[in-house]
Amino acid sequence: MRVLHYVDENRLAWMVPWIQLLKELEKHGVENHVICRSGGTLSAGLARENIAHSTYVPVAQWLPVIAYGMERLIDRVKPALIHTRLSAAAAIGGYWGRKKNVPVVSTFDKYPKAKYYHHSDVVIGCSSAVTAHIRSLKLNRAFLTETILNPVLSENYVRNAETRRQFRRQLSVHGDETVILGMGRLVGWKAWDDYLRAVALLPKKLKAHFWLVGSGDEEKKLRDLAAKLDIQNRVRFFPFAADVRPWLWAADLFVQSSKEPEGFSLMLIEAMAAGVVPIATNIGGTLDIVKDGENGLLFRPSDVKFLSGLMMRGMDAALRQKLSENASKSAAEVSVSRIAVQTVALYKRTLQTADERALCTGKKS
Repeated sequence: MRVLHYVDENRLAWMVPWIQLLKELEKHGVENHVICRSGGTLSAGLARENIAHSTYVPVAQWLPVIAYGMERLIDRVKPALIHTRLSAAAAIGGYWGRKKNVPVVSTFDKYPKAKYYHHSDVVIGCSSAVTAHIRSLKLNRAFLTETILNPVLSENYVRNAETRRQFRRQLSVHGDETVILGMGRLVGWKAWDDYLRAVALLPKKLKAHFWLVGSGDEEKKLRDLAAKLDIQNRVRFFPFAADVRPWLWAADLFVQSSKEPEGFSLMLIEAMAAGVVPIATNIGGTLDIVKDGENGLLFRPSDVKFLSGLMMRGMDAALRQKLSENASKSAAEVSVSRIAVQTVALYKRTLQTADERALCTGKKS
């Protein structure tokens, strides 16, 4: 089965697990060919893993009809089906897939508008929340809607005890002190201001360290807020980290304070794979992976007082151990190998349904 994967980008935050998913698909008989933009990390990553790929930059993302390069690539690759990721790729790949009579599978990674997906035959939500959004769009052409979670290389995040000790020592964490970590883009909807306000409610003598790792437009505003709340000496800001694992291995609790629904948070599932207990808002794709009191703790968006209480609750070592073990197990359930099996099964159903449709059309004609 030859699959043409189309992503109209040159870099992806979820590039590493996605490439590993492609490698896993190969084990199930899928022959992959990827189309992406040139000049970024994605094509280089594909080349390192010896995954067949082509680069293509459309003249206008919003006008699929003139993306003749896509037509030529489909003719050259001759795929059994096309699998798109992100909106522009869905619009262009969907248009030319329909023109060339090739079934198109489109994965929704967020909550986009319907206009990009009118030519998609099969649509996949990366979480139950995203799938519910898809159904609300009423895409008449789509004959199958399904949820397939994004995978994580869980085995790559198993806590390294020695790295944990060394990293904590370097950052002046002593003994059994608790590290509470926030990590991600410093943008408004991530609501890191709620995290800071929750820290300000905690006792000053608490044996805990509060870290915020990332970069973004809100950084200065957040630093100013920390000073206003008089917690600038309690919260440490760190720049973007290319390798998140040492930070996760050093941490005990991971806060995700987003006030808008996440599609499916790779950062959250990576934290869980590392055995870090998640404290997250109870909206969006988070609900597919975090079960309150079982493998993490949940709170309503912007409920700063409750978040502060959960951080205090997370200081209990026995509770944290139980939640940590369950978090690791939950992350393993969305491993690359499991998601590959689900994806291949979907591909086969897609091709079977497409064949049945073609047969019916032939009879009618």
